[in-house]
Amino acid sequence: MASEAPAPVSAPGLRLVPAPAGLDVAGSGGREIGFGRDRAGALASVARVEGASPRAVACPAPGLDAFRTEGGLVLVFTGTSFVGWAQDGARAGRGC
Repeated sequence: MASEAPAPVSAPGLRLVPAPAGLDVAGSGGREIGFGRDRAGALASVARVEGASPRAVACPAPGLDAFRTEGGLVLVFTGTSFVGWAQDGARAGRGC
């Protein structure tokens, strides 16, 4: 029987803030998850901030993959790079 990965532990006081060049991590002293960051690192960082791993969602644009966070933010990736986000009609970078 395969064991499931442990749930990410959230970082209290931190939150994701969509920004023109990626995501700012409010409460972190200026850290960010910028466009161009590798997929694994970006998803792990988001999971640490939110306390839950983003889940894969359909992205109709060819060559792009998307993940939705608990907060409703859609993260867009091409290959192994973070290239965009969308939330509540706003977006930056590439979109689905």
